[in-house]
Amino acid sequence: MDKGKTILILGAGIYQVPLIREAKARGLRTVIASIPGNYPGFAIADRVYYTNTTDREAILQIARDEHVDAITTTGTDVAVSSIGYVCRHMGLPGISEQAARILTDKALMKEAFVRGGVTTADFRRVSSCEEALSAAEELGLPVMLKIVDKSGSRGITKISELSRMREAYDYALAATDAGHMVVEKFVEGREIGIDAFIQNGRLLLMLPHEKYVYHSGHTGIPLGHFCPMETSDRLYGNMLEETRKIISVTGMDNCAVNIDAFILPDERVNIIEAAGRCGATGIPEVISGYTGRNYYGCIIDCALGKPVDAFVLRGGRPTASLLLYSEQSGILQEISYSFAGKKYVNENANVPGAGRVELSFGPGDDIDAFRNGTDRIGQAVFYAAANDELQEAVRSFRSSLKVKVGN
Repeated sequence: MDKGKTILILGAGIYQVPLIREAKARGLRTVIASIPGNYPGFAIADRVYYTNTTDREAILQIARDEHVDAITTTGTDVAVSSIGYVCRHMGLPGISEQAARILTDKALMKEAFVRGGVTTADFRRVSSCEEALSAAEELGLPVMLKIVDKSGSRGITKISELSRMREAYDYALAATDAGHMVVEKFVEGREIGIDAFIQNGRLLLMLPHEKYVYHSGHTGIPLGHFCPMETSDRLYGNMLEETRKIISVTGMDNCAVNIDAFILPDERVNIIEAAGRCGATGIPEVISGYTGRNYYGCIIDCALGKPVDAFVLRGGRPTASLLLYSEQSGILQEISYSFAGKKYVNENANVPGAGRVELSFGPGDDIDAFRNGTDRIGQAVFYAAANDELQEAVRSFRSSLKVKVGN
């Protein structure tokens, strides 16, 4: 137990809640910093500061005033830069300020990838719609227009016709606080995720996972993930090589690592982006279920400077996560589904050996249509003895899920 120590967790949203709960279960005093809003983490924290997590001077002052022993987050990119800043000024374990700066600006990240020989799509940094149009013409359609400072598939559009650039640029501009964006050549491949963990220069985990994807009008949005991912020795080796190159060129250390990548037909690995924190949309739950380790606990241990053991991946339990969502905004009336042979209406499910379903909203709550991973209205986690059984459980659940929304 870590009783008597204080941890500063940046963000109070649904993806930080399990991290807050794990910290409290370990006896840590939890201090939360987040912008005001209807965020569930506020209700369970010991101390709350209503502060923008990108304001690194304000976050540093909170850390000093609260005499924190650790600072961390999960599932969000925007807070990572402040974590690096606090770690440098207070001598805390965690990602370096330089690595955090690179990883929270996709333009800097892509430039670092090129320097380090990371396999990635050709790109251009742009600061206006006119520059974006020129970049698209130079790279050749289709291209992806991306904002550089947010995660969760925000502000991203695939562009196959130049006439769509103005609409896409305005959509991106509304989602970013940065003065520039990235236009990159569209890559055709199977999109997967890779999560890793590095401490004191040692790579303790490199775990590829498949994705379930929801296709919106702008881009694909991850709905969930599953392990194991079947790989040849060559493909696994390519993923490991690219992961090591990313860590080396960005200077990441003492943090979880989240990577999005495409698998190309010849088993080369093309890197989309990387982050110095754990992924969202159920990734910590998938890692925990598959490895038998409490991944939130590992994140906390690393932030405290406690040693984390290397992960053993052979013989892991097949595990999947899946977001629950609505395709329309409005007042939630009912959520019904079948899970492990039983029907549920407006209630959670927890079936040992099969998994669990946790609803984030109930009847009468105002919900948003699904646009990115933060618009989830719940999450399901599945366990099975074999991967084919796992996929059948996910398919059965998805076909049974009904979300009723009114005005």
